[in-house]
Amino acid sequence: MKNRQPSTRPLTTSARVHPPFLPYLHNASRSKGKGLKWIPPLAVVVTACYAASSYREAHELAAQQQADTDTERRRREALMADAYGDRGSLEELERAVAAYEAQRKG
Repeated sequence: MKNRQPSTRPLTTSARVHPPFLPYLHNASRSKGKGLKWIPPLAVVVTACYAASSYREAHELAAQQQADTDTERRRREALMADAYGDRGSLEELERAVAAYEAQRKG
C-alpha cells in the first residue's frame, strides 16, 4: 500500500457554497418575521374571546327577557285570579261570573 499524506485542506462541512450576501438576507428576513408569526394565534385568541363574550351577552339578554315575560305572565295571571277568582269555592265562581258579565256589558 501506498503511504498517503494527509491533505493540506481538511474536508469540512463549514465551507461556504453560497454567495456571501445570502446569509445576511436570510437572517434579515428571519428577524423581521418574528413579530409577524404571533399575529395568527393572537387573531384566533381575540376572535374566540369576542365570540364567547357575544354569546354570553346574548344568553344573558335572552334569560332576562324570559324572566321579564315570566314576571309579566304571573302578573296577568294574578290579575285574572283577582278578577275571576280561582274557582275554589262557589262564592268565588259566582263573583267571577258577575265580573265577566260586567266586563261584557261595559
